[in-house]
Amino acid sequence: RSSTPNHDTMAPKLKLTYFNIGGRAEMSRLAFAIGDVPFEDERIARDEFLARKEGGKLPMGSLPVLEVDGKMVCQSEAIFYYACKLAGIFPEDPFDLLKMHEVAGAIQDITSLIMPTFAEPDLDKKIAKRKELVAGPLGAKIAALNKLLKDNGKKYCISDEFTPADIQLYTFKTFMTSGMLDGIELDIFAPYERIEAISTLVAEHPKIVKWYADRKAAEGK
Repeated sequence: RSSTPNHDTMAPKLKLTYFNIGGRAEMSRLAFAIGDVPFEDERIARDEFLARKEGGKLPMGSLPVLEVDGKMVCQSEAIFYYACKLAGIFPEDPFDLLKMHEVAGAIQDITSLIMPTFAEPDLDKKIAKRKELVAGPLGAKIAALNKLLKDNGKKYCISDEFTPADIQLYTFKTFMTSGMLDGIELDIFAPYERIEAISTLVAEHPKIVKWYADRKAAEGK
C-alpha cells in the first residue's frame, strides 16, 4: 500500500532547480508528474549555476535543490523521496519499503561501477573499460537485478502498484541506453526481460507520456 497524494489546500509551494537535462533531477520531476503535484521546474545554464554557487546560494554547492515554501533543500535522493511522498507512491508497508531500498541499492551498485569510467580522458581506453565491465561485474549485477525483479513476482518492481523503485529503474535504464555512454550498447538490457518490461510500463504510463509530450511542446520540438 502506498501513501495518499497530498493535494490539499495547504500543499507547499515547490521549486525544483537543475540543469536543462534529465540527470539527478529527473526522478523527482517524474514523481511530481505521476502525482499531479504542482511545482516550478526551473532549469538553469552552467553560468547561472556557477554564479549561485560562488554566491553561496546553494546549500552544498550543487544541484538539484528544491525550495519548499521558500526553504531550500539539497540532495537528489532526499528530494526524490519527498516528491514520492507528496505524489502518493511512497510505500507505507515496512516490507515494501525494505524491498524498495533493496532495488535502489542494487541500481546504485551498478552505477557505481560505470561512473569512474567518465574520468578516463582517452576514448579508446574508456570504451575498452566499459566493454570489460559489461562482460564482467557490470553484466553480472544487471543479471542479478533482473533476477531479483523476476523473483519478486509483481507487476512492477516490488508491488502490483507503482512505487519509487519503478521510477528509479526507468531512469537508470534511460541513462544507460541514452547513447551518451561510449562502449555501452543500446540493447544492453535486451536479455533482461523484467527490466525491459517494467521500464516499458513506466514509459507508457499516461502521466509520464504527458510529461514528456508537454516538455517537447514547451521546447518547441
